[in-house]
Amino acid sequence: MERRHFISTSVAGAVGGFVATTLGDGSDAEAAQPSAATRALNALKAARRTETARNAGLLRGVYHSDAIRLDPASVTPIVGRAAVAERLGGPNVDRQLQYFYYRQPRTVVEGNTALVVSNFEAGQTIGGRTVEDSGKTAAIVMLGSNPPLIAAEAVVPNIYAGSYGSRGTALARPRFGRFPLRALPQPPVRAATAAGGGENDRLFSLVRRINQAWVQQRPQDILQVSQGGGTNAFLIGDYSPFYISGREDIQEHFSDFYSTGRVNSIAEVNPTVKIFGNMAAVAFDFDLDYAINNQQRRAPGHALYTFTRSGGSWLMSSCSATHLVLAEIGDPYPLPSG
Repeated sequence: MERRHFISTSVAGAVGGFVATTLGDGSDAEAAQPSAATRALNALKAARRTETARNAGLLRGVYHSDAIRLDPASVTPIVGRAAVAERLGGPNVDRQLQYFYYRQPRTVVEGNTALVVSNFEAGQTIGGRTVEDSGKTAAIVMLGSNPPLIAAEAVVPNIYAGSYGSRGTALARPRFGRFPLRALPQPPVRAATAAGGGENDRLFSLVRRINQAWVQQRPQDILQVSQGGGTNAFLIGDYSPFYISGREDIQEHFSDFYSTGRVNSIAEVNPTVKIFGNMAAVAFDFDLDYAINNQQRRAPGHALYTFTRSGGSWLMSSCSATHLVLAEIGDPYPLPSG
């Protein structure tokens, strides 16, 4: 049975001047003046409705001129309003979005900018066949415009999404491949050291600092440079079917990982930095060398980290990273044996 409504509970809190809220369906709030968090989520819902209409012209009206999107359909970030609109609603797109439900959304608002993090369920028609899946998403929404504009988006799919989707369709075998090695520089892959100078370099340096704390098994260093000491920070990746948020859950996540695994190195390449008022997004590719149960693995991928400016300093708000892209543009996943 198709589910036509966005359902979640309503919880609100404030930490250090930032508002973090889990949104309900908005019916009571929208009867009065909608809150900033409601406006941000409504902007994302409107974009998905426009995407189902496959109207690239209208999609240009809901994205910022300098928008950036991390998407499993592309091995490079999609940059610019026109490029994002064409990717989602252009005539050459070979898949038609049927529905997209934001589940358990959380919104962090600073001034006229909002970060929305959510789980999602989605359904698409590909070659006349309905394909349903799920995942996580993070988005920066600019609230100073009317209507609000989407400035940055990261879509991280779940490789295992359940047994059936919202329309009762049995979920097919995973349609994802591994982020291709050909998208990285020739080996040995060396981390980039700059991202355009000035504030861009400062933000990219913070990305590398966060990743090195992961390598050095120092999650406390990540929390120190996170919004609210981790209270309003989010981790979004392939390792969980849901986003991870809050200081305690983030610490638990790293503790569990280090009990069986370690990161030997991570090289960040091809950085793209976009600054939107009090928030910023840094997209990059990476080459990850790690071990689980003493089994060495190499896992290339791409990521989009978001940051919030607080007291003149940038603090991490969300880390979205994935090793997955659509099968037709990726390497085989899982890797063939031998």
